Amino acid sequence: MKRLIWVILTGHLPFSVCGQESLLPRVHEVEPIDYPAMQLRLGAAKVAQRQQLPQTAADWKTLAKRLKARIAQDLALPYQHNLSLDMRETGMVKGEGFTIRNISFQTQPDVLATANLYVPDGKGPFPAVVITHGHWPDGRRAPLFQAVAQTLVRNGYVCLNIDAWGAGERGTLPGQQEYHGANLGASLMNVGHTLMGLQLADNMRAVDLLASLPYVDSTRIGATGASGGGNQAMWLAAMDERIKAAMPVVSVGTFQSYIMNSNCVCELLPSGLTYTEEAGVLALVAPRALKIINALEERNPSFMPQQMLISFQQAKTMYRILGATDQIAYHIAAGGHDYSTEMREHLLGWFDMHLKGDGNGTPRETPPISLVESSLLATYPKGNRDGAVVTTERYCQLEGNRLKTEQANAQLPSLTVLRDSLQQLLQLQPLTAVQVNNYFPKDGWIRMSVETNAGSIIPILYSAPAQGGRYALLLHSSGKDSIPNTRIQQLLNQGYGVILADLWGTGEQASAEALRIDGAQPPFHTLARSALWLGRPIMGIWAAEIQLLLQLCTDRLEAKGIHMEAYRDAALATAYALALSEAPNVEFRAVDFPYSYLFDSRVGIEHYSMAVHVPRILQWGDVSQLLAMSRAQLALDGVRTLSGRPLSHHEQLAYQQEIENIARQAGLSTTVRFIETTP
Repeated sequence: MKRLIWVILTGHLPFSVCGQESLLPRVHEVEPIDYPAMQLRLGAAKVAQRQQLPQTAADWKTLAKRLKARIAQDLALPYQHNLSLDMRETGMVKGEGFTIRNISFQTQPDVLATANLYVPDGKGPFPAVVITHGHWPDGRRAPLFQAVAQTLVRNGYVCLNIDAWGAGERGTLPGQQEYHGANLGASLMNVGHTLMGLQLADNMRAVDLLASLPYVDSTRIGATGASGGGNQAMWLAAMDERIKAAMPVVSVGTFQSYIMNSNCVCELLPSGLTYTEEAGVLALVAPRALKIINALEERNPSFMPQQMLISFQQAKTMYRILGATDQIAYHIAAGGHDYSTEMREHLLGWFDMHLKGDGNGTPRETPPISLVESSLLATYPKGNRDGAVVTTERYCQLEGNRLKTEQANAQLPSLTVLRDSLQQLLQLQPLTAVQVNNYFPKDGWIRMSVETNAGSIIPILYSAPAQGGRYALLLHSSGKDSIPNTRIQQLLNQGYGVILADLWGTGEQASAEALRIDGAQPPFHTLARSALWLGRPIMGIWAAEIQLLLQLCTDRLEAKGIHMEAYRDAALATAYALALSEAPNVEFRAVDFPYSYLFDSRVGIEHYSMAVHVPRILQWGDVSQLLAMSRAQLALDGVRTLSGRPLSHHEQLAYQQEIENIARQAGLSTTVRFIETTP
């Protein structure tokens, strides 16, 4: 906490980390510039400017079809309309004029979602609404979303209030509150899925369920939610034309404003900003009814009214072109990030007009609310839930093991094919040095920085070798000041020239703004999500910088041999860089290294940062394949699972054999040994 306060007050990072005082001089002596934040914002501004909507209905029809297909692809949307719903009721609560049924239903094969079905007294058929919650404790059973459901059911709507994937009763442990984002939710990308895609599939299945009920009019179904739930409601309405009216609350802004702001992984569309802005998603709802509610005192910059109005005005133009201007509206409510009484009054007026044909859409008084004890609304009382309520942990384990088995039984593609597909996954763009800046030596270190064509500046400290042109390049995911001083001295004593560099977002390249926004979340929470919106996994950014550093070693420093040594997440990035390079005669020591992208345990999943995630990586291969492709002499020191558990001796032997078998199939000379000398 003291470190975070220091950062906020001074605006830059302290160079004392990992329990050691840094003995290294700084390359740049002036106040550091937050290049990562600047680059991400500039990149977002450039691509957002390109996302313009068509000016004719015919052009929009073509674009809308293409846009929906691309969104479904990038979300890896696993929706199966013909799958049995298998709805199960475990209990009910009788209210005044309505009944709440505690249910589960099947959203994917052998995957159950938990929900509450609010049903008005009477025969119907009734209009119906899917309610999607945000990041409030208790998920669907939170007082806020009970109030929304009761507002509607007391006015004659059937409501399906569903737990979002990984939230409410769908967390890792029954009865325990859990944030479904950060490394937990991001791990879904490694197996080729997305948290948003799984939520969207759940919500489309919720529409299937409502449409199947004999007392529901399937032509009159709406969707609403707040915050992350408002985001879900927007995407559901955009991607499922059965939603006749939608009201996303305190959630609409611009995707550009998501960059360098505090948003959840459940609000991440990988590469999304490269081909659409939020206005395009809102326009997909047209000509169906859409009313957007934002809050006057909103504190999240992404959901500020001014950001919403940018998207609203653009989407309204498309509504006008389609002759449906009266079908879109907005309201800025008093108060903050909420689903307040005022907001619910607008909900009733809007849905009554568009789902009942009653009134003119003006706000209507809400009925009294009588909250129900949360435990009475549980699908599985006392946490005794069905094993088919699959958690993120279990889903990642099952999908990861399935992919590994498929690859083990398949023929290894050629090295060229492997490299081409890997480079595409990483969106790796080779870097060039546009300028090398040399500074006066200090404390025995030669100081320089490399300005790249991507706009980043890599700070470098190095010392010349005693003899023979041997260099050791050392990297750490927390910056060069986190490299153990004792190890640096060992290499100097062995006659190596030592090179220390800060990768993008680390050390002197770190983003103080991102650290402040991250708060209690794991490192790179902000930078990783922002970069992925632009289609750039951090592993790809780092791998490109490492390749440039290798080139610097051979071309500028005339290294005769290179010993690479990388710690934690930086070791993984080095494996990517070597797998995609032709660097000869490299020794590579990987320290505290994630041996695989297989998800082993929720406990400890924050051991590594959010920089490690690469969408669909396990569909390509795994870390063992990267290491085999490196053609390096590998020394693996402190190898761990993704959650930080050290490998046993038996697991180390099996891993060594796996790497060497892949190298043999590819005709490569990679060698592997395990060492236990971590300082």
